[in-house]
Amino acid sequence: MPQQNGGWAVEAQRGTTKQPAAARRGRHGAVLVLLLLLRVGALCASVASAALAASSATLRRAPFRFLLAADAIVAVYSAFEAAAAAWEVARGATLLPEAMQLWFDFAHDQGFGYMALAAAATAARDAAGCGGGRDEGWTTSGGSGAALAAACVRADVAVGLGFAGFAFLALAALVTGFRVACFLATGSRFSPPPPPASY
Repeated sequence: MPQQNGGWAVEAQRGTTKQPAAARRGRHGAVLVLLLLLRVGALCASVASAALAASSATLRRAPFRFLLAADAIVAVYSAFEAAAAAWEVARGATLLPEAMQLWFDFAHDQGFGYMALAAAATAARDAAGCGGGRDEGWTTSGGSGAALAAACVRADVAVGLGFAGFAFLALAALVTGFRVACFLATGSRFSPPPPPASY
């Protein structure tokens, strides 16, 4: 039976206790840092998209209210996951039991990623009618052409950042999927060390 909860990693590290923790983790640490960066990227993109979707001109439109709600949910989730990833980088252990944490991350990355994609796609369809001489109900409180153009730019940027948030979550889902696959194959979230070379 494979060792559980990174037992082989602990055994491999016993002989190299004089190295710093980051050096002992090696490529495993790089995967954790990559996951942390993806979480922070998703957090930044979804917060910025939600802030732009909350402007007065776009908030009157249902697709942008959906974008605001979806990006707010993704931002809260990404903040929690960024904190969990920072904890794992610093402590070398997951917040929840290992199997539960891996499946939780993978499933929620998938679910919230598709929610962010659906919201951004819906808002993109609505933003396509903004400006360009077509009047599809886009109005501003000022009523001037400059105010409408600014509202259209904010709507386009909010949509773009919504897609960026999805992209960060999709890449995080790939990394967490790799970690789940490693767990199923070896009993640990880390890939097994390469076999020693025999001469």
